[in-house]
Amino acid sequence: MKQKKYMMSEGLAFSEEKDMKKLSDMASKGWVLDSFAFMGYKLKKAAPQNVTYSIDYHAVDEDSMDEYLEIFENAGWEHVCSEYTTHIFAAAPGTKPIYSDRSTKIDKYKQSEYTLRYITLFMFFLTATVTVIRSVFISDEASILNNTIRFLFVFLIAITIPAIFTYAASVYRIWRVKHRNPNLE
Repeated sequence: MKQKKYMMSEGLAFSEEKDMKKLSDMASKGWVLDSFAFMGYKLKKAAPQNVTYSIDYHAVDEDSMDEYLEIFENAGWEHVCSEYTTHIFAAAPGTKPIYSDRSTKIDKYKQSEYTLRYITLFMFFLTATVTVIRSVFISDEASILNNTIRFLFVFLIAITIPAIFTYAASVYRIWRVKHRNPNLE
């Protein structure tokens, strides 16, 4: 049976480059990326590899997936795993980066921001709706309905607040790439 290991992500919206570097470091120690996992990655034991990982955010339907992957393969990048609109590729160090200029990096991050925007808005409005229902329609503090709504509210807040921070980080990342000093690149 193959050995597996879990590596926690620091959050792709917050530290994508750091995660990819950490995955490369783990590959050099014989733990290569296998797949995405809840809040991180599954690694599998293999021979140590000198590999660079890169990520792409792109909604690809099943009919177009082969063509999408072929574009990266032709550029020297091997598909490792995908989860929804997030795809990770690996290549030998020195392979031309998937995104090498400012405009393509902005396009890449806009793909991620677009998805996060709608998830965050949905969660925000759902939380706001539960808040209004709770404050306007529920008056009996000891009722089962009130306790259920209170539990739902706490659950939604626990999801909505991180979603807002993740979305804000995504917007900031786009801003940072747009305003990066071109003389430093």
